[in-house]
Amino acid sequence: MGIKLILYCLFCIAPLYAISANDTWIQRANFGSNGRHRAAGFSIGNKGYIGIGHYNGAGPNIVFKDWWEFDPATNSWSQKADYNGNNGNGDYGVSTFSTPTRGYIAGGQLSGGSLNEYNPVTNTWSLTSALPLNTSNVQGFSIGNKLYLITGNALNEFNTTTGVWTAKNPAPFTLGLWNSTFTIDNKGYVKSGYSFWEYKPTTDQWTIRAAFPGLASGGSVGFAQHNLGFIVSGYQGGLANVNSEVWEFNPGTNSWIQRGDFYGSSRRFSVSFSIGDRCYMGTGTNGTNFNDFWEFNRLLDTEELTESVKTEAYPNPAIDKVTIKSDKNLNALLEIVNQNGKVVKSINFIGNSAQVNREDYPSGVYYFQITESNQIIAADKFIFQ
Repeated sequence: MGIKLILYCLFCIAPLYAISANDTWIQRANFGSNGRHRAAGFSIGNKGYIGIGHYNGAGPNIVFKDWWEFDPATNSWSQKADYNGNNGNGDYGVSTFSTPTRGYIAGGQLSGGSLNEYNPVTNTWSLTSALPLNTSNVQGFSIGNKLYLITGNALNEFNTTTGVWTAKNPAPFTLGLWNSTFTIDNKGYVKSGYSFWEYKPTTDQWTIRAAFPGLASGGSVGFAQHNLGFIVSGYQGGLANVNSEVWEFNPGTNSWIQRGDFYGSSRRFSVSFSIGDRCYMGTGTNGTNFNDFWEFNRLLDTEELTESVKTEAYPNPAIDKVTIKSDKNLNALLEIVNQNGKVVKSINFIGNSAQVNREDYPSGVYYFQITESNQIIAADKFIFQ
């Protein structure tokens, strides 16, 4: 079901929304453990997962094996069973995949020859298969119950139902290290340096798409939302030349547009995953290893969606309380966000209205979003005088 969302009208000095009224970055609870980079992450169902990775800085190389689950409903992290690849010693620079019920980690900097499966129901890791080729520091993609791993220009498909690897049509390019990928409409998209390619499994065919126009030659993250692909941050040339750019790819028009910058610090080697129509990004480094964690929402214009959920905040400006009213009865979550991107209040939105008391919030602009079934269905702003 399509939903129209109200465009934000933004004019605050330190905006939560980096450029356009259609982009939001909201800081969520920090990752549950130490900052790190070249970690692993994927989502299974309505939960996300991040773990392993390393930091090296000026001291020894510290390699992690811990594994953590993120619950967006409670905005909280919980520690899960340690990753048991590389003989239980942790790893980094792995390839990650997920199906609707399982997550997978392939290869790695320290142990590049195995595929390991995570079962969230039993909270267990198991060795699934040897890899057809050792791999590290590259990303593949998953479609349905199949995983696609690229090493050099060799493309191999793993069927998680049958447990069989199959060599597929080789890529017409050599995959660069620290590439980024996303999946849209049962097709895999791969950014390698500045070249950009589409793979269609039904025909086993590669197609070159519009070249990536941004700064980042590597170390970016990729994710998809609303059938659009996004490449965020990364480095250009030297590892120290990090950026905060956000680029959006539209497969229908084969075109890129630049969105507002990522609201956190510039970085490389982060982790991303998607849950429903929400995308998440965290960890990474620019010399400092981060453990912050962010949610991205590319909110759609009224022209891009077909049915509206209209909201009104009144009085606006308000002194001690504001009522948010919808033209539909909802069973949803209402979140209030300040100008620094922090969620300051979360309440249930039941029926067609909810009241937000001012409490001790300072004067200023506040943003709200209403979420139902992991989809943002309405958003706007109000002012406390």
